[in-house]
Amino acid sequence: EMASSSDPWMKEYTEASKLVDDISSMIADRSSLPQSGPEIMRHTSAIRRKITILGTRLDSLVTLLSRIPPKSLTDKEMHKRQDALSNLKSKAKQMGTSFNVSNFANRFILLLSTEPIVVFVCINAHLLLGA
Repeated sequence: EMASSSDPWMKEYTEASKLVDDISSMIADRSSLPQSGPEIMRHTSAIRRKITILGTRLDSLVTLLSRIPPKSLTDKEMHKRQDALSNLKSKAKQMGTSFNVSNFANRFILLLSTEPIVVFVCINAHLLLGA
């Protein structure tokens, strides 16, 4: 059990883990949808949006971890957190790759509206233009 729930890093980590589970189940649900049409497009853009949010949560986990004062955690605890974080990062990277959400696209989308269609169009434009 990693530290207490009042710990900001743990709170963020718990949220990020929930988001990973959430995205995984959305990806699983996707296979039951018709493979073309507005429904799967909406579902796919919702997945991409969540992957983007996950990316920013992981960024803040990295930042929070780097701000933990030295000696406030044991080395063992620090390594445990680093491992947990890199595990989440590799899951996120895998999801991002499957759904063509690059780090660049993440930053790009966050500057824009959160309208699903806008996000969807922007990711596709990014891929087509190779911007």
